[in-house]
Amino acid sequence: MPDVLDRKLKKAFTLFQGEDKSTPIGRSYFAGLAHHQAGTFPGAPASKIEDLEDSFTTFWDRYLAQRSAADGTLTGEGFSSAIASALDTDREAFLADIGNVSRCWYAMADTNGDHVIQRDEYTKMYGSLFPLLTAEELATGFAKMDRDGNGVISHEEIRAASLEYWTSNDPEARGNWLFGPFE
Repeated sequence: MPDVLDRKLKKAFTLFQGEDKSTPIGRSYFAGLAHHQAGTFPGAPASKIEDLEDSFTTFWDRYLAQRSAADGTLTGEGFSSAIASALDTDREAFLADIGNVSRCWYAMADTNGDHVIQRDEYTKMYGSLFPLLTAEELATGFAKMDRDGNGVISHEEIRAASLEYWTSNDPEARGNWLFGPFE
């Protein structure tokens, strides 16, 4: 796997683990992300929570489960190799599933229903999930995602950033900043 993508995958896994590096990353962790987001955005419709949970558990079942250890959890190496394998074996299905996760996640974060993500929604979403990210990193990440510079992130910008993050080896790709700096 090329170096840029590998570094981004390691960054994502580190963010999932959190500060103490002991969080078991398994199917229940991914399902729990939806409920964590529901707590971050109270009043989210149950259908959005269910859609997000389904998108995460589908992603786990299709790509990550086969690389998990006997206890059903992933290591950073297993996470990276699962993504690399998915890109090599069924790239189109993987891209569709990443697009679905992105759509569901951001639908929940779009609290005012304006079909774009405001900076405060982006900061709240990622700041609550990934406390390792600083306010400055989140601000820079938001600016990178806002490709047209209009102060909000459209669903197309989110989708493009998500696809770049999980697939691109271009060190200059804006999507590399989806979760703040990847280095």
